[in-house]
Amino acid sequence: MQPRVTAILVAANGADHLDRTLDALAAQTRHPENLVVVDLGSTDGSTADLAFGGSAELLRLPAGRPFGEAVARGEREAPPAVADEPVDEWLWLLGHDNAPAPTALADLLSAVEIAPSVVVAGPKLIDVDDPSRIRAFGESMTRFGRSLGLVQDELDQGQHDRHTDVMAVAAGGMLVRRSVWNELGGFDPALPNVDAALDFCVRVRLAGHRVALVPEARVT
Repeated sequence: MQPRVTAILVAANGADHLDRTLDALAAQTRHPENLVVVDLGSTDGSTADLAFGGSAELLRLPAGRPFGEAVARGEREAPPAVADEPVDEWLWLLGHDNAPAPTALADLLSAVEIAPSVVVAGPKLIDVDDPSRIRAFGESMTRFGRSLGLVQDELDQGQHDRHTDVMAVAAGGMLVRRSVWNELGGFDPALPNVDAALDFCVRVRLAGHRVALVPEARVT
């Protein structure tokens, strides 16, 4: 099936990063079919002059709303696929500081295309000022349920690129099949942002799907 991607970009006072992230989206070698920018009560003017048309739109929610709630609202506003052939719909979740490398979306889609059991894919999150450093690459939890980053603040020498199947990936840059997002109800609104993606990925795995890292895909 032909993949169809809706990028949902959540911004909250992101003046220092938002323009860079929007430029990075425009520079993708494989563009998303739709873009929904969800502003969470920004007061820094970062979204004041944004104007979209066609397949892109801007939504505004009150400040303090969780990332998952913003994504859920963006997903509901994104138009469904209308096509003669079956379409494989995906959501690409981004924060205002998650500027993707030019081939990031193409690399994520290539990974899920060759592994249909993977319904959540995550990029390598790199430092915004130093791309040679890994900020986050995979998540797990302790036996008592505490969140645990598998890789954090390391020099990227490809040392972790073989470890692709993981318990969870971070929310920033996550690519998730839209039908699975809806079936599982998205992120749990009762959880703080730091644990919501981990909880969602655990539920994805319990539902019989796979969660994978894509080291070629890089996002700040």
